[in-house]
Amino acid sequence: MMDVSALIEFLESLDREIHLLTELQSQKLEAVHAHDLERLNDCIKQEQAISLSLRGMEQKRSKLLAGLGLSGVPLRELSQNCPPEQRAAVSTAVERLLRDRQLLSSAQAAARTAMERDLHMISRELEHRGILPEADHPLEQTPDAFSGMGHTNLRA
Repeated sequence: MMDVSALIEFLESLDREIHLLTELQSQKLEAVHAHDLERLNDCIKQEQAISLSLRGMEQKRSKLLAGLGLSGVPLRELSQNCPPEQRAAVSTAVERLLRDRQLLSSAQAAARTAMERDLHMISRELEHRGILPEADHPLEQTPDAFSGMGHTNLRA
């Protein structure tokens, strides 16, 4: 019989990391609204640290699923591939994780929009003051600092 308690623990641990990232998005949004660049920078550093942690968790997930014979099984289908007596616990952990991942995505979008808006206003002001040439807007071409952040390769 397959013991999936380690899988449940992993899903709960991943959910905690998602929660931390979501909280950071709120802090980033507050920092942007307060024009507090130091606090914003601290949030981004914390976000990067969590991102590294998530990469390590991805490796753990692969090994865990392989050990359970569940390699390649999408996240939403994990519970269906577990013993009946453990399906409810896995299903609950998966649904919580999916819900919290959606909340993170929404929080990231709000923070990104606020940052882009402020960067655009700064760029316009610099251009108006003659500090930033009109033809080159490096602040408007910022890379998406959120791509890959807070996401593992868990296929939903």
